[in-house]
Order: sequence, then structure tokens, then C-alpha cells
Amino acid sequence: MSKILGMGHYLPERRVGNAELSQRLGGPVDEVVGEEGPRFRHYAANGEGPSDLARVAAQRALHEAGLQPADLDFLIFATMTPDVTFPGAGCYLQDKLGCRTVGALDLRAQCAGFLFALEVAEQFLEAGAYRRILIAAADVHSSGLDFTARGRMVTPLFGDGAVAVVLGEERGGFVDSVIHTDAAEFERFWCEFPSSRRRPTRLLPEDLPLGRQYPTIDAAFVQSDGLARIRSAVTELLERSGARAREVRRYFFQHVYRRTALAAATALGVADLAVVGGADVGHIASASLAIALNSARESGEVAEGDLVCLATAGAGMNSAAALIRL
Repeated sequence: MSKILGMGHYLPERRVGNAELSQRLGGPVDEVVGEEGPRFRHYAANGEGPSDLARVAAQRALHEAGLQPADLDFLIFATMTPDVTFPGAGCYLQDKLGCRTVGALDLRAQCAGFLFALEVAEQFLEAGAYRRILIAAADVHSSGLDFTARGRMVTPLFGDGAVAVVLGEERGGFVDSVIHTDAAEFERFWCEFPSSRRRPTRLLPEDLPLGRQYPTIDAAFVQSDGLARIRSAVTELLERSGARAREVRRYFFQHVYRRTALAAATALGVADLAVVGGADVGHIASASLAIALNSARESGEVAEGDLVCLATAGAGMNSAAALIRL
């Protein structure tokens, strides 16, 4: 059972409010995000990729852990928006941090990316393969969003940012986790192009006016599906671990629609214990959940020794939940 040795997160300097987006998108966005949705989101600067944002978050995590990049034995990078098609964002981050020639693995699980990475890292540490693993989760969505009127129902939901955690072989932190993928309805929440299955080129000029290079969401389905999957994941996790619901200090929920995460907390009977990520950062697919956790750590809302639950559901359709002793 691995232990969190250090965490850090980073949000780009540029902060974009709903008023600015409403002007760019040609209509009010408040009806899209809802009263409880993101009021702001952060956008990366031109030339900044997820590995640039993750570098800052990783340096902060290493500082808290009292470690140097050379102390890391393995690196896992969760992202759905890699810097380039290949090599992976993990390769970029390994180089930018100045790590040894350790393995750098990219992991694609979209909104559940951080929790999938946590499960993978735990298995490596439990097996004794590595002693210190860095998990980075980062996405730059803003460079791939539709800023015309057509994008008004999707673009306001997303933001850019990064989080990193250093895990050690010390016992007492990771308690249990569940991860699931059900791809039967993947086209309800996806981005089709560029596509390697498309020939002769991955994106044709005639695709651009159709907006098939931008994310699309079936809002009604994704909200109802997300609610069911978060509830199911948390229920399964508590049953598997033997933990009682009120034994958990805080529940951290994340979903592309913040109201869905709130509904899940209410349905599970833990609304008074719930923290929902994304109010001021937007949906940063792989990173929002862990950013919410680290923000709570920094504010003192949770402290060392507390039992916390993290849960999310999203594109894929992936869902996951984890119990961690801080």
C-alpha cells in the first residue's frame, strides 16, 4: 500500500471568465455550465503543452517530498491531449525534469486518467519493481476547442492544468480502488479527428467546416450515465474495502458536468462530505480530481491521516474510485 510523499498542481496564468467566453461564442454560457459550474477556466499560452504544465506541478510535488528528479524510478503521465502525436508526453516530462533514463509511460483513460494511473503505480510499488513513482496528470484542452457559436455547449466546460503526485513504497496510504471501462457508448463523448483510420490523411479539408476535430458530447446521456457510474464505483469500493461511508473524511468527485458530480454525492448520502472539482478551473479531464484533492490539502480541509475517496466517470466510458489514507 503506497504512500503519497508529495503533491503539487499548476494552472496556467491566463484565466478566462464566462463573460469573455460569452462574447467569443456569441451567446451566454451560464446556461451551459449552470449556477454551480465553472466561473473561470485557465488556458495555456501558445507553445505550452501538457508536459510544460506538468513540469511545474511535478517540481512542486518533488519539493514537498524532499526528493530530486534523480530519485524517481518510474514516471506515469495521464493525459488525453499529448503534446504531439508521438512520442508520449511522459517522454517530454522525463526530459524536462532531468530524470535518469527511467521508464516514462503515457496512460490514456481520459477523465479517469489519474485514478487509472494510481492503480498502475500501486501494482508496481506493491510488486517491489520501483520505490519512487511520479504520477503526472495534465491536459491542454483550449487549443482544441471550438470558439464559434457551434461550440457554445461544449467549450465553456473545459480548462487546462496539471497535477503531480510522488508515491513511495512506504505503507499506509493506498487502501483500495476500482476501475472500469464500458466502451459501448463511446461516441456519446468523443473527439473523432485527427484519426489514424482515416485515409489518405488523418484530417481532410472538408472535415474542418463540420467541426469533427472538436469534442462532442451527448449531454443528457453523459449526465445520466456519469451519475450511475460514479454511484456504482463508490458503492463497489466501499463494499470491497469494508470502509463505512461516514468513516471517510472527504469525498472528491469530478465529472465534465459539475451538477452530475453533485447529484452523485447527494444520491450516495455524502453531500455534506463532498468536494466537487472544477468550480474555478473547468474540467481538466485527467487532472481535475487530483487538483481538487491537493487544493484541499493546501487549505487544511484534509490533513495527514484522513481517509479520502476520489471518484469520477467520463469518456470511454471510464469510471473509477479510490480510497487513500493521506
